[in-house]
Amino acid sequence: MADAPTTAPPRTGRRRWLLPAIGVVLALLVGIAAWLGVRAWLAKGELEEVQAERTTLTAAIGTRDMPAAQTALDDVHAHAARAAELTSDPLWRAAEVLPFAGPNAAAVRVSAESVRDLTAAADPLLEAIHAGTGTEPGVDLARIQGLTAPLRQTADAAAHAQTELDRIDPGALLPPMREGVTDIRAFVTDAAPLLDDAASAASILPAMLGADGDRTLLVMVQNAAEARTGGGITGSFIEVRATDGKLSVGAHADSASFARSAPPAKELPTELTALYGPTFGRYVTNITVTPDFDLSARLASAWWQTLAQPAPDAIVSIDPIVLRALLRITGPLTLSDGPVVDTASVIEQMLVRPYLERTPLEQTAMQSDLTPHLFETLLDTPFDVAAWAQALAEPVAQGRVSVWSAHADEQAVLADGPLAGTLARYRAAGDDAIGVFFNDATTGKLDTFLDVQVDPSTRVCRADGVAEVEVAVTLQSTLTDSARTYPPSMTGGTNPGAPGDITTDVTVMVPSGWYFGGVESGGAAVVSTDVPGANPASVVRIALTPGQSQTTTFRFLAGKDGQSPHPVIVHTPMMNPVTVAPVAAAPCD
Repeated sequence: MADAPTTAPPRTGRRRWLLPAIGVVLALLVGIAAWLGVRAWLAKGELEEVQAERTTLTAAIGTRDMPAAQTALDDVHAHAARAAELTSDPLWRAAEVLPFAGPNAAAVRVSAESVRDLTAAADPLLEAIHAGTGTEPGVDLARIQGLTAPLRQTADAAAHAQTELDRIDPGALLPPMREGVTDIRAFVTDAAPLLDDAASAASILPAMLGADGDRTLLVMVQNAAEARTGGGITGSFIEVRATDGKLSVGAHADSASFARSAPPAKELPTELTALYGPTFGRYVTNITVTPDFDLSARLASAWWQTLAQPAPDAIVSIDPIVLRALLRITGPLTLSDGPVVDTASVIEQMLVRPYLERTPLEQTAMQSDLTPHLFETLLDTPFDVAAWAQALAEPVAQGRVSVWSAHADEQAVLADGPLAGTLARYRAAGDDAIGVFFNDATTGKLDTFLDVQVDPSTRVCRADGVAEVEVAVTLQSTLTDSARTYPPSMTGGTNPGAPGDITTDVTVMVPSGWYFGGVESGGAAVVSTDVPGANPASVVRIALTPGQSQTTTFRFLAGKDGQSPHPVIVHTPMMNPVTVAPVAAAPCD
């Protein structure tokens, strides 16, 4: 008889402990999730407070209310530090490796830590800026030197924060988190290079202002009412002497003081004369027809020496928009013959009415009165770091202030920064930078009435995969027919068109390896001058009658097979703001 099958006894013992263990694990997971959720909610609230207090901080700095700025900075730091504390425990760090939730958890922590560390580094800087207002005329070099270390510390913290924030993938974040992180990253990305440049400039400024011996600075004022690639014609020159931070105005001259001759320095680059012809090198007013400010400064130094003046140690170039900004520091000024000039009236009084109402000699006298008077007043005013920084921040960002030093160590610091001129800004804009530059061809002062818009677009439609890039430049004259009766000093004594026409040479410069694709306006081909080289450039002369608008489209082949470039437009700083549209994706035909 066969044995009966053996039946295993029920595993009652294992069931007794397995089910409670699963329950404990589930309860633990729920508890961990709740713990993380509460901390995430609290951290989110702290970061929202950071955003709110940052707005308060920016407003306080804008009004130079340093006590309020200090309070706001302390509040930002406190909220960021609390958010970092909430997201720094082992459970939170472990959650960062989880799918979906992990990137969001990491983004909260990195954002909080970045703001915490940056505000901690910025605290000594804010204190140094607050202490940066002297009571005596001139620049207190000790205070400038006192800014150097805090600036470098803050710049390094911003650079580190930018590196950490750039590691976050916004596409992996939930929408509310993505918006907050993107905002913080944009702020840090904008601030980091500015802080680095400011720290570098602070390291050489004392020497440039005479800390180690007497220096001379030649201030070159560009008149943007007659455009040049770098800003405008160079019409006024003022020597500033510096001795241990004490500044004084020396010799000054206007363009009429210089002989009309071949350039007194080295020959202009062949690419430049190929674009604009040899006549552009024969007048001091054309120093900035080149985007290369290093060349412009050397030419300015050479021209200055033709007046039996010593070679300057540095060249500083500014334009009327900078003069307007400096009037925020000095307040209104009264000119010798009675007019009062302030921020609201300086453009009209200096760049419009004189050319309509005064003789050329009276125009020169008025402008020769304002600029030295402005600088004398500035130099007699106690130096306020915050006031200067606030006044010049926007003009510097627009490329309206350029600085060059004859001392190699100082020039090495300046050469790649925001004060190095148009060409340096172009190079800093990246491999796909496109330069759009303007040179007035009338010898008049009509560019106060010129509006400009630039519309870049790209497409990849060709069989060979090469990208096509278009740069549409629209010029609009805001003049009326009454401009036909304006005096020649306004309309231009050698205007190639009729009086009142605005005639402009528009140059578009593209990256190395790009090719010319032609120029078109109103559906018809336009004859252009195309010059190959390290940066190929195409120039077209455009004439506008009063009130006319014209769009000219420059076409290029980008030379990158299968890749669509991402153009960044760098343009001449004009009298009126230039509108640059976002890069559009053009459809294929």
